[in-house]
Amino acid sequence: MAKKKETKLSDDVSKIFDQTSSPWITMKKALWIIASTSIMMAVLTGIQTIPVLGWLEGSMWSLLYGGLIWLIFFGMLWFNKKVKRL
Repeated sequence: MAKKKETKLSDDVSKIFDQTSSPWITMKKALWIIASTSIMMAVLTGIQTIPVLGWLEGSMWSLLYGGLIWLIFFGMLWFNKKVKRL
């Protein structure tokens, strides 16, 4: 009788885990959000740095900040893949 309760409990836990581990946003939508966010961040950084630092250095900083958003996004994807394999 105890084994039936354990299997029922483990089935319930596995169902809950499957529900919580499923993605809540599609990859297509995530890429669209990251693309728009990185463009907006690059533009805002350029608007603030170009008058102070000049076109060359201001453009470099704006591209750097826009690119770092992509680096963080793909870094977290890689990290989540590694953690899920454990």
